[in-house]
Amino acid sequence: MPRLLRFFARRSCTAAAVVALTAAVVTAQTSSGQSGATAPIAVAPFVNASGHADDDWIGAGLAETVATDLRLRRFSVIGPTAEGHAGVMLVTGAYQRVGDALHITVELVDVRSSEVIDRMQVDGAVRDLFEVQDRVTDAVVSRLAVHDSHPPPAPEHPRRSSVDAHAPPPPAEQVTGAITLPPPLAAEATAATAAPVPERAGGVGASPVQRAGGGFAIAGRPVATVARTAEPPTVDGRLDDPVWRGVAPITRFVQTTPVEGAPATEDTEVWLAYDDDQLYVAFYAHYKDPGIIRANRSDRDQTRGDDQMSVMFDPFLDQQRAYLFSVNAYGVALDGIVNASGATGRSRSSVGRSSSGSGGGGSRSGGGGSSSRGGSSTSGFAIRGDPSWNVLFEVRGVLVADGWTAEMAIPFKSLRYPARADGQPHTWGFQIHRNIRDKSESLVWSPVSLDIAGQLTQMGVLDGLTDLSTSRNLEILPTVTGVQTGALTTDGHFAEEDPLGEVGIGVKYGLTSNLTFDFAYNPDFSQIESDRPQVEVNQRFALFYSEQRPFFLEGQEIFAAATPTTLVHTRTMVDPRYGGKLTGKVGRTTVGVFMADDEAPGRVDKSDPAFGRTSQSFIGRVRYDLYGDSYVGAIATDREFVDDYNRVGGVDGRLRLGQTHAVNFLAVQSDHRDSIAGDLRGPVMEADFSRQARNLSYAVSHSRIDPDFRTAVGFVPRVDIQRTDANVQYRWWPEGTIINWGPRFTYLRNHNHDGVLEDEQFRGEVDLEFVRNVRFGAGITRDLERFEGIDFRKTGASFSGRLSTRILTVNASVNQGDGIRYLDAPFLGRSTQGTVSVSFRPVSRLRTELRTVFSRFVDPGAEEAIFDVKIFRWRATYQFTDRMLLRHILEHDTFTGTVGNNVLLTYRVNAGTVAFLGYDDRFQQGDLIDNGLFPTTRLARTNRAFFMKIAYLFRY
Repeated sequence: MPRLLRFFARRSCTAAAVVALTAAVVTAQTSSGQSGATAPIAVAPFVNASGHADDDWIGAGLAETVATDLRLRRFSVIGPTAEGHAGVMLVTGAYQRVGDALHITVELVDVRSSEVIDRMQVDGAVRDLFEVQDRVTDAVVSRLAVHDSHPPPAPEHPRRSSVDAHAPPPPAEQVTGAITLPPPLAAEATAATAAPVPERAGGVGASPVQRAGGGFAIAGRPVATVARTAEPPTVDGRLDDPVWRGVAPITRFVQTTPVEGAPATEDTEVWLAYDDDQLYVAFYAHYKDPGIIRANRSDRDQTRGDDQMSVMFDPFLDQQRAYLFSVNAYGVALDGIVNASGATGRSRSSVGRSSSGSGGGGSRSGGGGSSSRGGSSTSGFAIRGDPSWNVLFEVRGVLVADGWTAEMAIPFKSLRYPARADGQPHTWGFQIHRNIRDKSESLVWSPVSLDIAGQLTQMGVLDGLTDLSTSRNLEILPTVTGVQTGALTTDGHFAEEDPLGEVGIGVKYGLTSNLTFDFAYNPDFSQIESDRPQVEVNQRFALFYSEQRPFFLEGQEIFAAATPTTLVHTRTMVDPRYGGKLTGKVGRTTVGVFMADDEAPGRVDKSDPAFGRTSQSFIGRVRYDLYGDSYVGAIATDREFVDDYNRVGGVDGRLRLGQTHAVNFLAVQSDHRDSIAGDLRGPVMEADFSRQARNLSYAVSHSRIDPDFRTAVGFVPRVDIQRTDANVQYRWWPEGTIINWGPRFTYLRNHNHDGVLEDEQFRGEVDLEFVRNVRFGAGITRDLERFEGIDFRKTGASFSGRLSTRILTVNASVNQGDGIRYLDAPFLGRSTQGTVSVSFRPVSRLRTELRTVFSRFVDPGAEEAIFDVKIFRWRATYQFTDRMLLRHILEHDTFTGTVGNNVLLTYRVNAGTVAFLGYDDRFQQGDLIDNGLFPTTRLARTNRAFFMKIAYLFRY
């Protein structure tokens, strides 16, 4: 009889009939006096936490079965709309299906107090669903028996299974007082069954969410309601503050890797609270075996190889960009900006390179910006962001017996968010993420599917923030820099220069909560962080060096275009005297205005009319958000120097098409004048269409750069191209020892504007990702490259691999095959080039890395090496305390015979207050400087510098 009733309830009743049946049962029970035996119980549909639509039927069946069985056991069961019923207990839960395995989490919630009374879990198999449903009911009944208001009535019918739940009630000392309910129900199921839960601090909503921030609905995602506190915690990493005892933790996490949607293998607890000025987050990362924890003491933002806990906030709920805050077990902080695709905000051109995949001087370029050109990559181990964004926030971490705990205090002044009237709540996009490196395991609170492109569109919702501080953020950052340099003179003597001192100041002011003005006089000091080595021999096009200076890094994601062409590259501003920025968002419109006055162009001969003059650079950017991960924008750049100028302007955009497809486009025009080239005008047109999904991904793109296009503010090393790229990739997911693997095929074809074929390439490759942080890839390339009127046909092969353990990480990539010697009389030779890096961390405070970059070119006719370049770079960092570190870099270039030695002592208080003391020494092989002055292979000093910088941040 129970099985027949369940079958009828699951298969034969409409939603209206179920409600009618429930009402009839309740009425009958009330009439017979049975309902007075227990407080009423409401059962909400169980939520499909894995997100696979084919499994939605399981949730409805679970809820209907539990409700029916509870009635048969003579409990008073009412409809899920529990409003107005004092003492109502809500039974709710979620389930995850992985193959035939089924993991079910159940919660009992007191609706009146919104308190989670109990949690339990039941595991089983889909093929045994009826038995699993019985076990869920038994688990609920057994837990109700613990609470006085719900004594277990005798069942009307015998049962077939025994209780298998194993989660005990929380001890008295654990946190209570706020609910963590399942994600919102599907919209079509809410009409008859949705039960709105009172909106209060400290919980997660269970009703369907159709909320908008700037007009973007986030339906079907989990909702967390943050609790307001009058007693903020002491941020020391220890969870002994009263506020955490009054807030229930968020505990539901699922894997994104290695098995998407599978239950977490380790328990995680996260608490949230806030006051007028700060948002507080507490983490407890549990481990069955604490010996697998990966944690190191390091400088800020240097935690990429560690286990981490992270939170992401999208205050505008526009799914365009989010703020990322992370911490490791020692409390080392990382913050950054994550854009819609989850990639870094930096961009670089992918159309200015040679098509060569195997050697010579060309290299296949990578994409940049937010473009998804190239389709899906491997699974991705963590949320990827741009760590160059740095703000003030406080964080601490502590190792404990079964894992580690941490606390964060994030000032609202450090974020940008839309203004709200008094009492009106903020609704933010929200995600929690955890890495367990030793298991290659990545966990999220809001489930993420690889069949949905992007990360921000799959975030949950943070609710309940009201009456945030309206005080304007004012930061003043004065800096003092001192330098004493020396250099080798033309007559072979080493001359010391007089010490130089410079004072700079930076000012940041929040005009509103979402609009910020920055001004800097004598900004930054470029000698603090050195560029990574690159081989400069036999390069056909200019090399790209990324920006390192903090003033220019902040907000760079706003100025990035939708396609890979880099229209803004601030390293073109060599020595700015002052600069200013206005960035932020007004409604759906993101704005960015940048200007700088650069002294470097005027450093010419005194007879030159440009001597002592400065250049002025201006960048204007607007983006209007259409819907999630979609926008249209405009950009304009201008550089003026004496009578020369360069102006670029146009439009770009990104349109998300469904869950997996997207279109990006760019159309700009340049207007250029200089004394050598004269007046030039030319356009750039780019567009790409891509699909990014779990298995099949593909992309096709076209770029057209006019021969007369010029940019003085961006980076476009190659013009006169009409290039089309296409690629397709398929990935299988064994989700065992091999997490995923698959082939990828790429075709490239490029003509100049005279119709001459200059590049053609076909490449096939295969990539494999294994557990334990091991990756391997190999590929073969066949291409044509035209240089100096000659068509060179080349074949090459490439190999790459990565191995990462707690103390050792090895990365290697090698390209070998045919290459071109770029000379007036070019010829084809054999090229081998690549990079090998080994990172060794014997103790938590010490990190060492040896990086080798090499390039060798052999003339096959003479069987001799034309050049053989090796660059060795040793970098070691020792973290004495949380604030003080010592870094040493030793670099040797065998081709130029140069040696660099750099020592830097850093004392960092926070993101702005820091002191540097450094020494830099440069040497070169004597006969490579001047064989007449130095007829020896011994090293001679060419440059030396002592430098000091102190910056102190005042925030009001």
